[in-house]
Amino acid sequence: MKKYILLLSVLIPCMGLVSCKKFLEERARTEVIPKTAESLNELLLGEGYPRISISIQPFFLDDDKEQKALIPGIKASFYTFTWQPDQEFNLVGSNLRLGPWQLYYKCIQICNVALDYSEKVSGTPEEKDNVRGQAHLLRALYYFKLVNFYAKPFTDSRSNPDQDPGVPLMLSSGVSTEGKTRNTVKEVYAQITKDLVDGIDELERSKKNGGPYRISSLAGHLLASRVYLHMGAWEKAIASATVALQNKYNIADLNSWGPPGQELKSVVSANNPETLWAFGNQSDVTFNDLDFSNYQLSPELLGLFEKGDLRTTIYFNGKNLLKRARKGSQELKVAHALRISEALLNRAEAYARLNKAGDAGAGNLAIADLNSLRKKRFSTEYYADWVYSNAADLLQKCFAEKRREFAWEEEHRWFDLRRQEMPKISHYFYENANLRLRYDLLDHDPAYLLQIPQEALKLNTKLTDNPKPALRVGK
Repeated sequence: MKKYILLLSVLIPCMGLVSCKKFLEERARTEVIPKTAESLNELLLGEGYPRISISIQPFFLDDDKEQKALIPGIKASFYTFTWQPDQEFNLVGSNLRLGPWQLYYKCIQICNVALDYSEKVSGTPEEKDNVRGQAHLLRALYYFKLVNFYAKPFTDSRSNPDQDPGVPLMLSSGVSTEGKTRNTVKEVYAQITKDLVDGIDELERSKKNGGPYRISSLAGHLLASRVYLHMGAWEKAIASATVALQNKYNIADLNSWGPPGQELKSVVSANNPETLWAFGNQSDVTFNDLDFSNYQLSPELLGLFEKGDLRTTIYFNGKNLLKRARKGSQELKVAHALRISEALLNRAEAYARLNKAGDAGAGNLAIADLNSLRKKRFSTEYYADWVYSNAADLLQKCFAEKRREFAWEEEHRWFDLRRQEMPKISHYFYENANLRLRYDLLDHDPAYLLQIPQEALKLNTKLTDNPKPALRVGK
């Protein structure tokens, strides 16, 4: 019998993976080997879904956050917030230390187990398709995250996806005694899109609705529209977003959401009618810890909102976030949600890109999608349809509307900054109550790519790291 181990051993120590290792070890008693599709389904839910301690390191990277300076001397976030090199060493003992690398490869390994065993276990064809479909879509999501944290953007003017190093593709749960090199960005995206197509087909064949806490074929279509947008495949992004919108076009009207400042009603929730999939644990993006609660909405972000925009009181309370359930709420406190409103914004941007390329009719379709969302976000007293003056103006409207709608959700803003030519941004950090210093992330700065953990580089000598960012000195 072939022995299965975690391929993570060539990437990073398997910390926190005891239950998975126990599940996979070959023993004299073969009951630890999965026998049914249902056992694989349970394994996916327990260890393959992003529900435990996703590193919140990326939370601090973009320009939508500002330090409050309420808690001088708390500096765990300093190294990430100011884009310092060697964060791994400065964050010893912190849950920020290894970044997303370890978690996502662990989840990928569980997906690989489910895929490898799916033909060897008992169960109906529909049950097996359901397991495979979830595993393929989850793996696509994890590789999408990894390649956007650790590699150059697909469409940046200085990128070459045919040659730029991406991340290693691990597609089997079998034994691996050798290290693995980084696949190119193009190869990683090719695998992501293949997994999306396979996963959507399998889940549609299975005809099983696992509820809002299981990834679905509709969530797969929405995720595909996001991936194609990052690849510059505008027509495919439009097609994928359209499928999601045609099947669940339910944009929440904030005019009927209820009174402002509802800390017990969550936008990021399975109970939001826009939600296709709710996932993650609130501790992934917790604001209860002293250091993490020391951040608020940036002035630049707040300045983007117009009078009458209901998001300023329903998504936010002053400079603080209200998007996730708070203490006392009866809602399951999830960290993230794929919301159908993203499909409108992804499709609008894709149309706007086609408009900029010369398709005049696509501009009208883009502004119509933007207005469809904005009608649900503004009080009726202040709402007016947007118009646009030219292709560049339309595209900027798409960028700004997405920034408003998805502020502090997943890594939308950070990933969008990367694919929008990695501009210069600045953060201000309070060294103490009386001293605030500015730290700059420069145009196309190497820090737009995270460093691969040193432990991974030591265990796998075939891995190469990203260029080291410069030490940041406050000004």
